[in-house]
Amino acid sequence: MIFYQLDYVVEEVLKNTPSPEQLRLRKYLNRDFPQNEAKYLWGRIVDHKWYVGERLRRDVGFRVAAIDYFENFYEPQNLSKTKPGAWRRILGPLNSISDFGFRISD
Repeated sequence: MIFYQLDYVVEEVLKNTPSPEQLRLRKYLNRDFPQNEAKYLWGRIVDHKWYVGERLRRDVGFRVAAIDYFENFYEPQNLSKTKPGAWRRILGPLNSISDFGFRISD
């Protein structure tokens, strides 16, 4: 019997299973995210839940924290999907620095 074929099948099956963060985000936001983005986003939601809970002086729950973070603060990590004017907003303050005699060079 060739054991590496079984290992390959197991690895392929496990590679396609969603992470716990992906399952939670699917449950709370009804959306699918890539594994690395889901891990990052879940950490941010946990922090946001704490901040909102401290601000309101009560527990808000993960669903409320997830929806609030997603609607008010979430921006996709992939920069290729940004709006056309996004780079102008980001680089706008840097252009105003050059007006004061500072030059941004490579």
